[in-house]
Amino acid sequence: MNKSQLLELTRVNLRYANPQVTDRARKKGKSGKALTRALIGQYLLSGVLFLFIYGLTMFIIDFSKMPGYFTYYVALFGILAFSQGISVIYNVFFESQDLAAYLPLPFRQRTIFSAKILVVTLTVVPFVFPMFVVFLLTGWRSGIFIPLTLLLSIVLFVLIIALVFSICCLIVFGLTRTAIFKKHKKVVTSLLLGISMAIAIIGILSMNAQSSSIETSQVDRQPISLLMPVFHIASTPFSVAGMTSFAGLLLVLILLLGAIKLFILPKLYEQLADASASAGTRRRKHKTDQSLNQIFIDYNKQLLKEPNLIMQVLSSSLLMPVIFIVSFAFSGSLNLSHLEVRFIGVVFLTGVALAFMTTNQTSFISNLISLDQENFHFIRSLPISMRNYLKQKFIVGLVVQSILTGGIALAGGLLFRLPIVFLISLIVGALLGSYLLCLRFFARDHRLLLLDWTNLNQLFSRGSGNVGLVLTLLVSIFGSLIVLVGYGFAAAYFPFWPLNLAVLAVVVFISFLLILHYQKNFWQRFD
Repeated sequence: MNKSQLLELTRVNLRYANPQVTDRARKKGKSGKALTRALIGQYLLSGVLFLFIYGLTMFIIDFSKMPGYFTYYVALFGILAFSQGISVIYNVFFESQDLAAYLPLPFRQRTIFSAKILVVTLTVVPFVFPMFVVFLLTGWRSGIFIPLTLLLSIVLFVLIIALVFSICCLIVFGLTRTAIFKKHKKVVTSLLLGISMAIAIIGILSMNAQSSSIETSQVDRQPISLLMPVFHIASTPFSVAGMTSFAGLLLVLILLLGAIKLFILPKLYEQLADASASAGTRRRKHKTDQSLNQIFIDYNKQLLKEPNLIMQVLSSSLLMPVIFIVSFAFSGSLNLSHLEVRFIGVVFLTGVALAFMTTNQTSFISNLISLDQENFHFIRSLPISMRNYLKQKFIVGLVVQSILTGGIALAGGLLFRLPIVFLISLIVGALLGSYLLCLRFFARDHRLLLLDWTNLNQLFSRGSGNVGLVLTLLVSIFGSLIVLVGYGFAAAYFPFWPLNLAVLAVVVFISFLLILHYQKNFWQRFD
C-alpha cells in the first residue's frame, strides 16, 4: 500500500468530514499539515471531554479486582462503538457522493478503503476513548510497569476497535451486496441502522438493569464471560490466560481482516457504484390536484424519509433520553404517582428541559433547509415567496420534532406514573421548549447553510463541531438540573401561587422575547 497516497486521502476525507471546522482553521491561516493537526485536535478534544465525563467514576474503581465492572465498561463502550460504527461506515462509504472523484485517479481500492476507515475511526473513537482508560487503570492497579501498561493499553484498545470495525464492515458491505438491498434499499438500510441502534439500547438497558439489581453491599457485579479474555490481557498479560487470550483475539482479527481483503476490497468500486446508481434512479410518485403548500409539505416530508438520516437523528438526539427514562423507570427508583400539586411547575420545566435534550444540531429541524442541497438554489430562483416556502418547511420540522419530544414526554410520564394533571403539564412544557428550540435551530440551519455536503456528519458538525455539541448538551443537562433542583426546593418551602405565577411570568416573558427576536431577525428577512 502506498503510504503517501493513504495519508493524502485521509487528509482529504478529514477536510470533508467537518467542513465548518476546516473553514475556521483556514481562516486562522492553517493549511497543509497544520490544518490536518488542527482537525485531529478537534477529535482529540472530544475524547478528552468524554474522559472527563467518565473519568471521575473510573478512578475510584479498582478494575484489577473487579472483573465485573471491567467487563461492564468494555461492553458499554464496545456497544457504542458497534452502533456508531455501523451508521458511520454506511454513511462514509455509501452516502458520500465522492466515488466519481476517485475513479480517474491512480488509487488502489484498498488505499481508498483504508483512508475512509481511518476517518471513521477518528470520528467514532473519541466517544469510546474511556475504554482505553479502563485498560490503563487495570494494568496500573495490577502492578504492571507503567510504560509497559501504557503500551499494552494502546495495543489492546487498537485491537478491540479493529475487531469491532471489522465486524461492522463485514455486516454493512455484506448486506449492501445482497439482491434484496439493491431492490429495497430503504427497507434494508432501515433494518441495518435500526437493528444497530436497537442493539445499543437493549445492551445498555440490560447492563443497567443488571447493575441496579446488585445489592450495594456487594463489591463487584457479575462479569460478562465473553469479555473475560480482555480482562486477562489487561490485568495479567504474561500469565497463560493472558497470552492465550491475546493470541486468540489476534487470530480472530487476522481472520476478519482476511475476510475483508478477500470479499470486500476486490469489488469495492463496483459495489459503491451500484449503490450510487440505485440512489440516483429513485422516483417520487406524482400527485395531482395539490396546492403549492401541499407540494412543499410533501417535498419536505420526502426529505425526512431517508433511513440513514432517520437513524442518525434518532441515535444522536433521542437515544440518551430514552435510555435515561427507561433505566430509571424499570429500576423502580422513581415513582411519582403521589407527587404533590405544589410541584406542578417543576414538572412543566422538566418538559422544557427534556426538549433541550431532544432538540439540538442533529435534529431534523436543524438540517431541513440544508437537506435541499442544489434544490434550494432552484427554488430561490422561482417567482414564489421564500418566506412561505420556509414557513411550510418549518411547520413540517416543528410537527415532527413536537411528535418526537411530546412522545418521549408522554412515555416518560406514563412510566413514572405521573397523575394526569402533571402529565399534561410535562407535555405542554416539552412542546413549548420544542417550539422555541425549533425556531433557534431552524434559523441556525439557514445561517450555517451547507448545500454541497456529501455525508450527514458534515451537517451535524457545523458550527462548533462535535465538541460544541457535547458541551452544549452537558451545559443543558447541568443547567437544567440546577434550575429544577432550585425550583423544587422553592416549591417545597414557598407559597404556591406567588412562586408559580412568578415563574410562569418569567417563562412567558422569555418566550415572547425569543419569538420576537426570530420574527425580526429571521422571518422578516424574507418579506
